[in-house]
Amino acid sequence: MGGKTNEDWLWFLAQLHECLGGMKPIVMSDRGNGLLARVPAVFGKENHAYCMRHVMENFLGQAAKLGIQRNASKNMLKEMFNRLAYATTKAKYDGALEELRKFKRQLAECRNEPEQWAQSKFSKERWGKLNNNPAESWNNWVRKLRPLSIPWLLTGHMQKLGQKWDKRKAEVDKLVNNVGGRIEKKLKRAYDEAESVIDVQMYNSARGEYAVHLSNSHRLVVNLSNGTCSC
Repeated sequence: MGGKTNEDWLWFLAQLHECLGGMKPIVMSDRGNGLLARVPAVFGKENHAYCMRHVMENFLGQAAKLGIQRNASKNMLKEMFNRLAYATTKAKYDGALEELRKFKRQLAECRNEPEQWAQSKFSKERWGKLNNNPAESWNNWVRKLRPLSIPWLLTGHMQKLGQKWDKRKAEVDKLVNNVGGRIEKKLKRAYDEAESVIDVQMYNSARGEYAVHLSNSHRLVVNLSNGTCSC
């Protein structure tokens, strides 16, 4: 594509449609102007889903214009919006909309085409996929590689994967008891609350077994994979 004009998008989508053998899959977009006009022209309005995350960003922008700026209020609005988006029936959607109306009538009355993003309104099956986060993550991953030819892009992709694996391996080598810091803290809180537990250590990493040392000098062997304990 030479750019992102309406004509460019029409050409690209027409080529995609041809490559798919005339199939009309669900196309999820960020509601860019070119896509709003051209996706329905090629694949049909009923197959054009709006990314929920982008719709939410616009929703919060509208809330800001109405004077809703505090983080606590914005977080509450996000929860309300999620209930609208993920509602599986019309009754649940209407209930979530009424809740929003009681909080801020103007937001509930905004015309933002819920038929294109709300799960209960969209006419086609999306299997609960309401945002394009995986595509956005991939786009961010290859951002600096995109200008390259396909062979060099794949080479760059493999190099990035190798660097990521090396970094993760170095982090794993520093782990205590083969678990991350967050889990280590949870374990510490758990055996602090148990009182009779003095310490927990890795016993056999191959079998996923841990030694639990008790205050009475006894030791128990717990296998987390099998859910068994020597007690």
